Amino acid sequence: MQQHALSASSSLFLMASCLFICQPNELLAQEFPASQELTASASDLQLEVYVNGRSQHLIAAFHRDDDGQLAVDAQQLKNVGIKPVDIARRPDGRIDISKLPGVDFEYDAGAQTIRFTAPESARASKVYDATGTGDGADAVADDEGTTDGEAQSTDVGAVLNYTLHASSGGNGWDTLRSFQGLSGAFEGRVYGAYGVFSSSQIASTTGGEYYGTKRLDTTWSYSNEDKLMEYRLGDIQTGGLSWTRPVRLGGVQIQRDFSLRPDLVTIPMPGLSGSAAVPSTVDVYVNDSRRFSRDVPEGPFSITNLPVITGAGTARIVVRDALGREATTETPFYTSPSLLLPGLWDISGETGYARRNFGIESNDYDDRLMLSATGRLGMTDWLTGEAHAEGGEDLANGGLGAVFLLGSYGVANVAGAMSSHEGETGYQIAVSMEGEIGGFNLFARTQRTFGNYDDIASVTADQVARDDGTGFYSTRPPKALDQISLSLPSFKETTLNLNFTQLETAEGDRSRLIGMSASRPIGDNGNAFVTAYADISRPESYEVFAGLSWRLGDNLTDSTSVSSDQDGYSGGADLLNSPPDGRGLSWRLHDAEGKSVNRSVSAAYKGNLGKISTGIQQFGNSVEANAEIDGALVAAGGGVFLTDRVEDAFAVVDVGAPGVDVQFENRPVGRTNSNGKLLVTGLRAHEKNAVSIDPANLPLDMQVETTRRIVRPKEKSGVIVKLRDARSGNHSQLLTLRDEHGGYVETGAIARTASGKGDDFPVGYDGQVYISNFKPGAELQVENPSGESCMITIPASLVETTSPTIELTCRSAP
Repeated sequence: MQQHALSASSSLFLMASCLFICQPNELLAQEFPASQELTASASDLQLEVYVNGRSQHLIAAFHRDDDGQLAVDAQQLKNVGIKPVDIARRPDGRIDISKLPGVDFEYDAGAQTIRFTAPESARASKVYDATGTGDGADAVADDEGTTDGEAQSTDVGAVLNYTLHASSGGNGWDTLRSFQGLSGAFEGRVYGAYGVFSSSQIASTTGGEYYGTKRLDTTWSYSNEDKLMEYRLGDIQTGGLSWTRPVRLGGVQIQRDFSLRPDLVTIPMPGLSGSAAVPSTVDVYVNDSRRFSRDVPEGPFSITNLPVITGAGTARIVVRDALGREATTETPFYTSPSLLLPGLWDISGETGYARRNFGIESNDYDDRLMLSATGRLGMTDWLTGEAHAEGGEDLANGGLGAVFLLGSYGVANVAGAMSSHEGETGYQIAVSMEGEIGGFNLFARTQRTFGNYDDIASVTADQVARDDGTGFYSTRPPKALDQISLSLPSFKETTLNLNFTQLETAEGDRSRLIGMSASRPIGDNGNAFVTAYADISRPESYEVFAGLSWRLGDNLTDSTSVSSDQDGYSGGADLLNSPPDGRGLSWRLHDAEGKSVNRSVSAAYKGNLGKISTGIQQFGNSVEANAEIDGALVAAGGGVFLTDRVEDAFAVVDVGAPGVDVQFENRPVGRTNSNGKLLVTGLRAHEKNAVSIDPANLPLDMQVETTRRIVRPKEKSGVIVKLRDARSGNHSQLLTLRDEHGGYVETGAIARTASGKGDDFPVGYDGQVYISNFKPGAELQVENPSGESCMITIPASLVETTSPTIELTCRSAP
């Protein structure tokens, strides 16, 4: 009985197996869908996904419950091209694909595939990041600032920027020999792993109140690239918004700094989307310039982080299939740095003592501790919230604002603030708008204060007496400020700009300025321009200025101009010679006659070591001669360098050999000095910079692992780019080998290390062989084609030789 029962059971198993194996897969999928399998059990499945008959070339992880229901992670479902909707979401977070509206599926257990049939409305767009960071872009440099693993040392270094100015002259030409004194401006900084310490000051030997030194700023700063935060201690400037007034403090600052990640997109970009019926090529044009192109599969797609300029524009999407058929759509947009991406925040917080008389006094600080905080938060693609608060002893000030998008026309800003100081209350409202409407670029702003509105600037500023002796000038924000600027569309290549400003101070003084400027090219080399302004509240206050400039050659420009104001007329001419890249010799001749006389001649030379300039000027009866030296002194990378001003980051290229050509971004910048080093300025902080050397003029016995490095220096700091000999004391040399009888070693012989490990070096005609990566004293075995062998020893004199070849005798092996 037991044997019979087992036989019956085996028969049932074989019948069931035949049912699944013998039937075609298509029939199985129709009669036994996943939700109705007879032998379902809980398991995890890795299935290839098809949508509307096309493979997505992706495998998704599905979970099958005990009852045969299939569920998948929402993000994975979206990745394969199906929208995950909330009504299909289970308590565990997975999407029950049987509840997707309008979507049918077939699960093929034998082929381990799942086939979805979905309408266009249920398809999820394939997202492409136009910056390339999320779509197979090249890896960014590592933490040390290089892509090939070579550590770039930021070490410790120092920079001193200097400007020295000397002048002579006075009232009349005979006073040119009268020396007026020497002055200088200095900005020094020391950098290292713990940040940058900088200090600037001016000094003068001129008599009177200008004699001596005046300290400007002294600050320590540290950047945290991971958190995008900047920390400063010393002389700082508070963060601000368009409706606040930043002030100088001596204190501490913590601030968000997006410049630490130049690749980071912080403002909402136009989101472009479309659909391809078949695999196609998508091209995106922004203002008729192609910005993005790639192949896409069939189905919907969207493109994010499209690189566009700020302001108004039009994006055009061109979808082209394999047969050349095109479908084109256009989308107008407006982008502004005033907006932040949703969820992105920006803050600045400071505390310290307000600084007064900057540039006049070295250490004039108010004795009241002040605090300031500014924040922005991206709420949606079209709305960014703003907040600002500041205060201290007897002062409280706070306000809220919002920046919002006006469709594809522009952005607007609305803000309100309130202050309380010594029992007096004040209010401020501000509204501004910028955008493009019908080809007109418009900026408009209005600001009003009510009551006694105060902020840190007004509370801590020195009081200045009025000229009429009726009291002091108020340092409070203006009672009213209105501004309008309008740029008209180009008409026959003529550009026209109009502007109006109305200002009413806290004391009630009012001025209303109206201005106009226009320019038009003339031919290929000329340009005509006119500028005019007037104070409507004072009709006698006006000026009109018009001129014509003409390019006479690659470096030479001539210009003439006339002007008129309430004091009379004047006319002038200039002849200017300036190299295109700003380096080399430049000079200028200037003459202005009329209501006042202004004549000058000047020349300057700018090179790798700095800039030197000199000139003579006559203004009325006053005559002055001057000379100026501008440059920097840098101590970094084990060397001291004289160079042009170092405003941002730099690199010390260490090759270890003199006279090697160095390029920055494929542009020649100089040759290494006698110590094998070169200072390269002008690097972009926190961005990728390519520094390379030309191997053509490397010494013959020198080998380097790479001739190019990608570095990302920190702000106002330097990096050391090492492109030295990679052999750790090993050398290369051309040898001429002779046998013990004085003849040349046979052509075709092979030289290798005695141990047999390492490279083989073939011997050419006349016994010549080029060996590399060997230390003096190494032994090489030479095997002749005839089967005989001999030995040579690399002499110690190889290190010091300047001969292109060394002759050695190959002695028979023992």
